[in-house]
Amino acid sequence: MRELVVVSGKGGVGKTTICSSLAYLLAKRLGPGGIVLADADVDTPSLHIVLGMKVERSEDVFLSKKARIVASRCSRCGACVRVCSYGALELGQDGLPSLAWYLCEGCGACSIVCPSNAIEIQEARTGELVEGRTRYGWHMVSAKLEVGEHNSGLLVSRVRIRAQELAVEQGADLLLVDGAPGIGCPVVSSLVGADAALIIAEPTPESLRGALRVLEVARHFGLKAASVLNKADISSFAKEAEAKLDRMGAPVLARIPYDRHVVDALAQARPVVEAFPSSKAASALLELTARVEDFLMA
Repeated sequence: MRELVVVSGKGGVGKTTICSSLAYLLAKRLGPGGIVLADADVDTPSLHIVLGMKVERSEDVFLSKKARIVASRCSRCGACVRVCSYGALELGQDGLPSLAWYLCEGCGACSIVCPSNAIEIQEARTGELVEGRTRYGWHMVSAKLEVGEHNSGLLVSRVRIRAQELAVEQGADLLLVDGAPGIGCPVVSSLVGADAALIIAEPTPESLRGALRVLEVARHFGLKAASVLNKADISSFAKEAEAKLDRMGAPVLARIPYDRHVVDALAQARPVVEAFPSSKAASALLELTARVEDFLMA
């Protein structure tokens, strides 16, 4: 089984749009059970919007820790407030500390300095792990990070582990991961241990900078990389961007033109290759799919 992660160093460049069409076309080539999907953008998962998802199983995930104050034991000394580096604790008018849970990192410093053992460190809900099938019948695993939570990387790891288990169980040839944008914890957790990264970029200086940054992360973890230039015809910067990506070791596999049909397909919550198979974008994505297969096998 191969694991391909679709990433972008910048949000809004068409990563999930391209990933959904790749999934649709690769599933046709690989046959029933040949592909499993994972949405690793746990802050704002959206792959299920385009591909549909009938939830078959969900579970709360507890990967975080939070402080809990036992008021009956508190001596009101204020040591916990003084030691908290995150500003999660403050003294109330009655002298008792109060906790802003969304600021608490669960580091445990407050419980260590408390002379009366009035602070306990407990597990906290990080988010919800969800698995099911797309409207096309493929398995997909996703997750939703709890509002205000910070352990997105750990939750992404859970998503990938479960998707890998499903892929092995059904004998899938490919695990396709829609990663988060940027280069933070969820992206690192998306990439580590995978086989390859497909970097989506637009022909703008800002998008190119983001693409090169995420390429560095992929290289750090030993992944081979390639790239896609989305909306490649909107700017004369496209040639410079493509040359730079090629030179830095992420050759451009396809140039997707700007196409209004993509917007119309998303309005229908469908991949453009299904909704408008004769469109310019769909034709370019069909070529990309063949090149991705060659890239993975190389």
